[in-house]
Amino acid sequence: MDWIKTYEPQNAQEAEDREHLLRLNGKLIGTDRADPYHYTTSSMVFDREKGALLMIYHPIYKSWSWPGGHVEPEEDLLYAALRELYEETGIQYVKPAKKAPIGMQLLAVKPHKRKGVPVDAHFHINFTFGFFGKTEDTLLVEEKNRLWVPEGALETFVTEDHMLPIYREMLERLKRYGAA
Repeated sequence: MDWIKTYEPQNAQEAEDREHLLRLNGKLIGTDRADPYHYTTSSMVFDREKGALLMIYHPIYKSWSWPGGHVEPEEDLLYAALRELYEETGIQYVKPAKKAPIGMQLLAVKPHKRKGVPVDAHFHINFTFGFFGKTEDTLLVEEKNRLWVPEGALETFVTEDHMLPIYREMLERLKRYGAA
């Protein structure tokens, strides 16, 4: 709960989500995938020169999305974001916009199958981190599940309409931190 308590909301939705989470019984929240509310991290990686975002193909949602995943027990949020980012994209170098998250989202996850195993509906308490990177710093350039998406073409690649406003807002926040 400390991550939720110390996060400073940057818009009304984040404030509402934070207050909702703080009212919950803390036993419902954790790092175990079986917890009804569990922590995840996501990364917005932006190549300023090319105006492109590093995205991965998410087979469950059949959409291009930000790299990210579940926070492991005893893991720091920034470390979790960097670990997931490297595991999913192979990027060799990124510069954090800041050490703290640039956003927090409470995301509902519908029932689905993961590696053939049914997964119940649950919530991700997602902390988004912002990074600056370069397209040439990604390993395995031919990888099918990774792509640098031009920022003006998000609608072409992202089929989850509810995620587009989140991606746009996180990108704008990231750009602001990069201008500072």
